[in-house]
Amino acid sequence: MATDETFNEDYDDIELVGDKPLTWFDVSAMGTGEMLFTAGWAWIVFIASFYGVKWTLIGFVAGAVVVFIAWWLYREMVTAVPEPGSIQSYGREAGLFSLGTSYFILYAPVYAGFMWLELLVAQGLFTLLFPDVPTDIWPYVVLLPVVALNLLGHQITGKVQAALVVVTLVGDIVLAIGLWWLVADSDAWSANWESPTPIDWIAFFTIAGLWLGIMAGILEVQQVLVDEWRDFRQSRDVGLLTAPLQLWARQIPLALAVLAGAPLSVLIAMPVPTVEVVDLKLQQSGHHPLFYLALFTMLIATYTTLSVFFMGMGRIVALYSQQGALPRILGRYSSRSVPWVAIVLLAALALIGVYWQNFNFVLHVLSSWSATLYLVIGIFFLRMRARSDLDRPLKVRFGVPLAWFLVVYTALIAYGIFKLDNKAFLTWVAVVAIVALYDRFVVPRTTRGKFYREQVTRRRTSAVRL
Repeated sequence: MATDETFNEDYDDIELVGDKPLTWFDVSAMGTGEMLFTAGWAWIVFIASFYGVKWTLIGFVAGAVVVFIAWWLYREMVTAVPEPGSIQSYGREAGLFSLGTSYFILYAPVYAGFMWLELLVAQGLFTLLFPDVPTDIWPYVVLLPVVALNLLGHQITGKVQAALVVVTLVGDIVLAIGLWWLVADSDAWSANWESPTPIDWIAFFTIAGLWLGIMAGILEVQQVLVDEWRDFRQSRDVGLLTAPLQLWARQIPLALAVLAGAPLSVLIAMPVPTVEVVDLKLQQSGHHPLFYLALFTMLIATYTTLSVFFMGMGRIVALYSQQGALPRILGRYSSRSVPWVAIVLLAALALIGVYWQNFNFVLHVLSSWSATLYLVIGIFFLRMRARSDLDRPLKVRFGVPLAWFLVVYTALIAYGIFKLDNKAFLTWVAVVAIVALYDRFVVPRTTRGKFYREQVTRRRTSAVRL
């Protein structure tokens, strides 16, 4: 079909304006895994405790392939449909709006699951500092101040978040160097190298699925509202790609140093291996400055992650309420422009993890979510690519074969997670199905849902008429 003669093929004419525009670095710095810096270490040890260091690294490469292919497809979709809503918008354009909506709204409980791990790590951190204080108090000490600040409207901005990421990046590098110095003469690395359990063909995909669960925060970068980006092309081509590279540069050296610090049987018993390995190696000399550096950087990561959770997920819950899909009260904003009811709900949801200690199940559900999320992205791309009425059709090089590869590859990864824990996997599938069916059949029949749904589901055919 004919295209608009005024449309610039370099897409420079896509002008997206926000009150506080962000640079590509701000975008790449947001959602790149502060949660993974804390909870991720225990998770990395969790994977290695079953599969050894060698297969953990192989699984990382397998997961990285998924991330890069998804980035290649996602940048094309965000160019064709550059609007807030992201995966919900692509679900609409693919004719699978309710499926896209289910993954959009389920970000809130999924990230609450990550917050459960955050609170566990924070509890371990404060227990190391104050061993005589009852441990049950620490989740509230961490959570309540963050909730109060968000309710008062004091939220972390993109600039502040970027600065904090730089702090944690420097902390990661120093810790990695320090830990390698401490474990230079350790035999733990060779002992942890091989898998303690048998490896079969599906284990390759299973480990990739667990790694995708760790790296799930990368996709959060791609969910940043497009209209907040100052330079669309830089954010699309550099910012989105920088996010995983930055995360891996921070994580991998420190993770390897941790896995060389002690036998896996010792590491798996540590709530916060990154800090406790330092403490273990320096027990004879008392707390070393490196120990306090580890505590400082991890506490920064914990508090900023929780704040971003309430800021970002609170808005998602409020938006879904405004679309008529949740009770109206959840969409209420305070005079400080804060979705206060949604934040209170999320705080209660986050605290559930303090009392529910089945963390293996939580980890497997999060891996199920991550694997199927990338599967859905591949499906959305293929269905959008088949449309001929978009003013800016999807036309990225190798897009179709890469999308089919992503669909098959992530389907095998999802199968690997299913084989690992079918209850966790089926629980996730059931939750997605319930939300999608509710959104498809119930929401349009409600008074408010019917009013908003016609506007929300209206198909877009132009990348410039926003």
